[in-house]
This record gives sequence, structure tokens and C-alpha cells, in this order.
Amino acid sequence: MLQTRPIALSIAGFDPSGGAGLLADIKTFESHQVYGLGILTANTIQTEDEFVAIRWEKRAYILQQLEVILQRYQPQVVKIGIVESGEELLHYLQVIKQHIPQAYIIWDPVLRSSTHFDFTTGIEGQTLEAILLHLDLITPNYFELDQLIPIGATPLEKAQSLSAICAVLLKGGHHPETKAVDYLLTADEQYSFYPQQVYPSTKHGTGCILSSAIASQLALGNSLYEAAQKSKQYVEKILASNSTLLAYHV
Repeated sequence: MLQTRPIALSIAGFDPSGGAGLLADIKTFESHQVYGLGILTANTIQTEDEFVAIRWEKRAYILQQLEVILQRYQPQVVKIGIVESGEELLHYLQVIKQHIPQAYIIWDPVLRSSTHFDFTTGIEGQTLEAILLHLDLITPNYFELDQLIPIGATPLEKAQSLSAICAVLLKGGHHPETKAVDYLLTADEQYSFYPQQVYPSTKHGTGCILSSAIASQLALGNSLYEAAQKSKQYVEKILASNSTLLAYHV
């Protein structure tokens, strides 16, 4: 098959409202003119403001999906959302690295829904380090970073410690003081991204959209700094798209 567009792969859960998860990732890819592939980790019963239940897909089924897709396609970027556990994530990462070692891998650690449903329990330190060694970028918010590293240090210091292994985009939407200021940290540099406008309300799935926008920009050939900068602008555009909790992408 001749592909004239770059390819990005999302490994994420299904949100039937379309605001978050796999559907939001694919919408974001397509709006950036990146061809989106998808693998389902979980099926949920939810709306944009209510979470009812989740059914996890079996590891063997997800691994089979990965094997089939990655034998056929060569996505430039892989974006990962909700997974059942750190051990599951590590299995998926190992298969990805085996088939497409050159791919850029982003993990958006969605550990809890915006309606306070816990997806992934705590990840033990050695497992987390093994996961980070397979990643190029992790995109936690302040709550997620505290769940990943529950003791000691400020969130920014925690992000700095992780950035020695892989790049970190610390999302500022939940910061109690400097709201909506994001920080990009690598082993050598640190950047701050300030919002053009702070919106009084948010959208369901903005974390998913931001990370998949970054994946899109990277697939298009932008640097990580450019991808983060342009993706923040994209999220601000969808925040302004309407007055509901569900974003319009076009």
C-alpha cells in the first residue's frame, strides 16, 4: 500500500462519547493529516461527565493485534494511553521495539479518569524505570506524576528526575497556581509553554488530545520542541471550539 501521509498508531481505550481515548486520538491524527491506526486496550461505558464501567482486553488479544498491525505497517510514532498495569505496558513496549525500533513512543499515563475512576494502580519503581527506558516521551499531569512517584520532591523535581531517562512534558492544567503552563524537560534542557488564554472550563480528553497532537507533529517531521509548542496551540483551539465538554476538531 502506498502511503503519502505519515502514520501514527494509538494504543488506547474506547470512549463511546468520542471525547477521549482512541476516538479522540484518531480525530486528532486526521485533523493533522496523519493517517491513524488504532489498537484497543479497553472498552468503557461512559459519557463526557460520567464513568460507569470498564472492560479490559486480554493481553494475548492486544499482543496479537500489535503483531498483525506492525508486520504490515511502519508507524513513525506510537502513542499509548490507558493500560491495565505497568506489566502489561512493558509487554506492549517490548513488541513495539522488536518490530519498529526506530518509532518514537509516547506514553500518556492516564491513571485516573476526569470523573475520578482509577484505571491503573501504582507501578512499582523498577517496572516504571524499565518502561521509561523504552519511551521517548511521557506526558503526565501533576496528579499523574504524584501517582507515579508518590513520595518526596515537588512535581517539577520529579519530572526532572524522570527526564534523565526520557523526555517529560509536565502538563499544567491541574497546577493549583500557574494554571495551564506546561513544562518540557529533556536530559539537557527545560522549556516552558504559556497559554495564550486561560479558559474557565476544560474539555473531556484534553490530555489525550495533547499527546496525540504531539505524536502527529512528530510524525510530520517537527522537533519535540516544535511539536509541543504547536500542540499546545491546537489544544487551545479545541478548547475554544464550543461551550460543551466535547471538543470539535474541525
